[in-house]
Amino acid sequence: MVNNLKPPSFEEKIAEAEELGDIAFLQKAESEGKLDPFRISPDEKWNSLHRANIWTPSSPETIRFYIDKGVPVNAQDIYGMTPLHYAMQAENGDAAMVLLEAGADPNIENHEHKSIPLGMIGYIPDRLDILKMMLDKGGDVHHKNKYGKTLLESYYPTGLEDEGWLVPVYELMKQYA
Repeated sequence: MVNNLKPPSFEEKIAEAEELGDIAFLQKAESEGKLDPFRISPDEKWNSLHRANIWTPSSPETIRFYIDKGVPVNAQDIYGMTPLHYAMQAENGDAAMVLLEAGADPNIENHEHKSIPLGMIGYIPDRLDILKMMLDKGGDVHHKNKYGKTLLESYYPTGLEDEGWLVPVYELMKQYA
């Protein structure tokens, strides 16, 4: 039987190291000049913190590695998305927490939907600790989406059975209204 599998590319190795939190590999790659933590993709304008949660969720150690290097936590890509947007979209609560602790802003709008990371709590509604941290850092429950609805209105439980997860999210948001 012939092995037709090609070896993983260096980018794939980096992505795997980021996912696993293999900081030793990332440090070695950087010291050998193979990894530039400050590289920004030419088309999408992604920095290392954006890329860390685009394809696979990265470990909190990876996020800290890039933050400690000085990669900007509030940088926006061509879509207006920040690393915190991508962490929330990837349902990576641990990465979101590290970003928030490092000063990520929960109120930065993306371009298309005018959504802010705070409004993306629906991806990980069980992580009320993240919601609370975003609110404590000034998360705006009155922010309006592109349809003119505030976050508080968007998360208002209507009483449907499958919306039980909304109740604790809404109740916590209401405390900051």
